[in-house]
Amino acid sequence: MKPLAALITLVLVAAIAALLAEACTFGGAWYMHAHELYDDEIQWLEGCQPWMRWEKGVSRLIAQRERERIDRALADDRIDRAVHLFQDARARAGKGPLDPSLTTLGIEIYRRAADRMAKHGRLSEAADWGDSSLVLAIRSPLPEQRYAALAGFMEGLDLRVRDGKPCVALARVRWAKQGLGGTVPGMAENVEEDLAMQCAQQQRKAAVSR
Repeated sequence: MKPLAALITLVLVAAIAALLAEACTFGGAWYMHAHELYDDEIQWLEGCQPWMRWEKGVSRLIAQRERERIDRALADDRIDRAVHLFQDARARAGKGPLDPSLTTLGIEIYRRAADRMAKHGRLSEAADWGDSSLVLAIRSPLPEQRYAALAGFMEGLDLRVRDGKPCVALARVRWAKQGLGGTVPGMAENVEEDLAMQCAQQQRKAAVSR
């Protein structure tokens, strides 16, 4: 009976320790969240995560708090901070598929970053954010995200043309097609043809002026 009693005691001790660890982890997180210590809360949860591997709720809570933090940065119009936080959250997610709500935040961040660059006349830099949107979401399982990604990319092409760089816009179409296996889903077939004509026209003008 003694070995059995020792085993039962060990199991009880482990269970109590696990319960205490959970209470400490989530209790500490709740306290920091209630006091609006959002960055500290995420750091606390990340610090607890290695010795709470059995509790999947920790990683889910971290992901939720990261999304909330990004949302607050957007609400405050702190686009640079939102970009940085999104990149961190995306890196933590690894190579697997992103949570759809995180993808939605990323699309909105890239759109607003592009708008800000365009507002300051930095059209090609604004277009780069459209490219990022395409990479982020063109393969999303959600059609509205794919559409938003394509819309951002198409807006970027227009911005490059307005910036006097139709050949660069053409190169970006070909880059996208190559990366996506030959076609850009949802993009009209004549887009590349139109850009090729504008590029050729610009090159002819440049040759004549030399």
